Amino acid sequence: MVSICESADWLGFLPADPFAARITALFDTYGADYGFAKFWVQTVDGVQTAAISSIDGEMTLCCLENTDFEELSAFINAVGYSSVTCRAEHAAALGLKVQKSSHIVRFEGNSGADCNGISRDFDKRKIYDLLCLCGFELGAYEAFLADVCSRLNKGTASLAVIENGGEPLACAFALFKGRKSVLLGAVATNPSARGRGYASRAVSLLANENSEKRVFLFCRNDGLADFYGKIGFQTDGRWAVAVKS
Repeated sequence: MVSICESADWLGFLPADPFAARITALFDTYGADYGFAKFWVQTVDGVQTAAISSIDGEMTLCCLENTDFEELSAFINAVGYSSVTCRAEHAAALGLKVQKSSHIVRFEGNSGADCNGISRDFDKRKIYDLLCLCGFELGAYEAFLADVCSRLNKGTASLAVIENGGEPLACAFALFKGRKSVLLGAVATNPSARGRGYASRAVSLLANENSEKRVFLFCRNDGLADFYGKIGFQTDGRWAVAVKS
């Protein structure tokens, strides 16, 4: 059975994984009182087995071993979605049409990061422009600003920027600071500043300051797994984004 999630306590069964980080951080940011933000929990024989978030049709799934994938597939198709983010094997179990997939990496620790020259607050327009320059598909700036500021203000996200003269050279976000785990992302370096370790410093800072929880990151492509491996990350399966066929 899939039921509407009305309390953060309902999500306490979720493991320390990147999808749970996203779901719990979104619930802590928006709660269950906004029409654009919806949350559900699946139970099988009275045991909680999966959680779902949907923000304007962009779903995230966190599935446990005993998830009823047949019921879950019927539910998400009945509710409707524009995209679904989950583990690659769960996308396959649900028969979803995968658009993108790559490695999940998990932080195992390093010697720390040099905090000098790292800003924790910065002009969001310049960050948006840097991310767009580096190939991120973010949609309209106003929507980006509203979402990012909501999470930053709630403490469910944080930012690290390497800057010079008021211009961002590189950035990284703790995008979703969940109950047991944290998902890093939006890692970008201006093409003119690449090869100097700026992104590594920003990612290392965020990973270390959140290391009391499990810290994860979705590689944008398979070639980045080795890059993150050099700063203390190990592969931990694959993520997938599926789109409505």
